[in-house]
Amino acid sequence: MRVIYVDVLFSVNFFITFFLLLVTEKLSKRSGKIWRLVLASFIGGAYSFVIFADELNFAVSFLGKLAAACIIVFAAFKYMGIKVFIKETAIFFFVNFLFVGIIVGLWLIFKPKGIVINNSTVYFNISAKVLLVTALAAYLISVIVIRIYNGKTSAKELYSITVHIGEKQTRFFAFADSGNNLREPFSEFPVIVAEKKLFENIECQRLIPYKTIGGEGVLPAFKPDKVEISTSRGSAETQEIYIALSDSVKRGEYQGIINPKILNV
Repeated sequence: MRVIYVDVLFSVNFFITFFLLLVTEKLSKRSGKIWRLVLASFIGGAYSFVIFADELNFAVSFLGKLAAACIIVFAAFKYMGIKVFIKETAIFFFVNFLFVGIIVGLWLIFKPKGIVINNSTVYFNISAKVLLVTALAAYLISVIVIRIYNGKTSAKELYSITVHIGEKQTRFFAFADSGNNLREPFSEFPVIVAEKKLFENIECQRLIPYKTIGGEGVLPAFKPDKVEISTSRGSAETQEIYIALSDSVKRGEYQGIINPKILNV
C-alpha cells in the first residue's frame, strides 16, 4: 500500500495543469490572464482527488476527464464562441492524455518508485526540485517543438499583439495578411485592424480610409502608447502605429489583421 499525501497530490496536479494550459495556450493561439490560469490550475488540482475513488471503468473515467477539461478550459480562457471553445478543449484534452500516456508508458517500463496512477490521475512522491526541473525541461521542449512547427507554417502564422494604453494592456492575436496596406493618412504610420469589442471604451482620433473588393469606407482608429508584436521568429515594439477598429475581423483564432512586413519580425 502506498501513502498519498493530499498536499503533494494537489500541488503536483496544480503545477501539471498550469503547464498543460501554457502548452494549450501556445497551440491554440490564445492568451489567458494569469489569474484565470491559476484558477483553472486550482480546479485541476482539486479534480486530482478522484485518485482516491475506486477504479472507474473507461467510460466513466473518460466522461469525467472530459467534463473536467471543459471546466478547466472555460476557466482558463475567455469564451469566444462554441467552435473556439471546442477547439481549445480538444487541444487541452489531447495534451493532457499525451502527458498521461507518456507517464503510463514510463511507469509500465521502469516501474519507478513514488509514482501512482489511478483514474487517469498522476501522483508523484518526488522532491519539489526534481518536479520543477522536469516540468521546466518538458515546457522548454514543447516550446521548441511549437517554434519549429510555427516556422514551417509562417505563411499562416498568427501574431501576438499587445497594445499599451496608459497602464492598461490588451492582448490579442492577429492574422498575417500582406494585403493589409492601410496607413494613417497624415503620419503614414501602418495600421493594425482589430476587433472593435476589444477597445469599446477607447476614443478614436482618426478615420482610416479603406478599399476592398466588396466596397470602400472608413475605420475609426486611435494611436496607442506602444504596441508589442511577437512571432515565432522574434519580437519587436513600436510607437509609430495605429489601431483601426472593425466589427468584422473576428475569425475564431484571431481578432486582428496585420501586415507581416510592418516590423519585419
